[in-house]
Amino acid sequence: MANKSTSLQGAGNQSPAGEQSLAKGIISALVGLFFLSLIAVCVKLAGKTGAQLGWVIFMQYTAAFMIALLLSFKDKFRNVKPANYPLEILRGSAGVISFLLFAAAMTEIPMVDASLLQNTAPIFIPIIGLIWLKDVVEKRIWIGIIIGFIGIILIIKPDGNVFKIGDLIGLASGILLAISYVAMRIITRSDGFKTILFYFSLSAMILSLPLGIIYWSNPPIEGWLYSLAGGVLLVAYLNMQKYSYKHTEASKLSPFNYFVVIYIGLMDWWLFGHIPDTLTIIGIAIVSIGGIIAILKHEEGKKELKHSWH
Repeated sequence: MANKSTSLQGAGNQSPAGEQSLAKGIISALVGLFFLSLIAVCVKLAGKTGAQLGWVIFMQYTAAFMIALLLSFKDKFRNVKPANYPLEILRGSAGVISFLLFAAAMTEIPMVDASLLQNTAPIFIPIIGLIWLKDVVEKRIWIGIIIGFIGIILIIKPDGNVFKIGDLIGLASGILLAISYVAMRIITRSDGFKTILFYFSLSAMILSLPLGIIYWSNPPIEGWLYSLAGGVLLVAYLNMQKYSYKHTEASKLSPFNYFVVIYIGLMDWWLFGHIPDTLTIIGIAIVSIGGIIAILKHEEGKKELKHSWH
């Protein structure tokens, strides 16, 4: 009886070590998301120097692959044999196409709108899980999904019977990001951080190579620096993500993913003078609430969907 009481008491009160670990996870996640938001800023700033979007994306992923190659070389390439080649390629391809669509959406709609539409991914993750993994989508998860879709409608504000092309591109980016996330959660059970980084950056570089050739640019030095910085920031973001999952469960960190939209919104205002309208702000709040409900309820009690970074 005493043992039972002690265990209940331990479950109710988190130890100082547990609180410290949670704080480390949250802080590293927020720093990583800040790096992620800076990638979008670098892409936009590189475009303003005259660099073509396809070239910027190619240079970004080339820089990321060079870093991954150096890390693999340091480990004597022990990490380049994944447990599941097709899944690594699928994850990499879905991730890079999602970012390409996000970058394309930024040329059509405000950066904060493009970011929010890409970050509708948590709303689509349960649907992808239903189709791909045959997961049962419970009623409470559908509530989060429906709330999220209401927010999406407020953001894209279809005029008449026509959706803006930038909104549709941004939404497609969110769907592909959801596929990438689901694949990632399976991959992390067998492959380490360096393996995932290697194949993601390699897939991204190969997929963006045709765009780099077609839209080859020779911008001022600032354009080169912004483009290459995007790749460095990508590796930094993934490294911080790994560190955060090492200290805290993914389900506890999921709500913080929407901070990237806040970061981008602030930078869009500060650097580019764009202030979102009232409907967009309400839509962002509703999508965030819907996404948080959907992802938290979807991950509840499902160990197979939790990250296992190592």
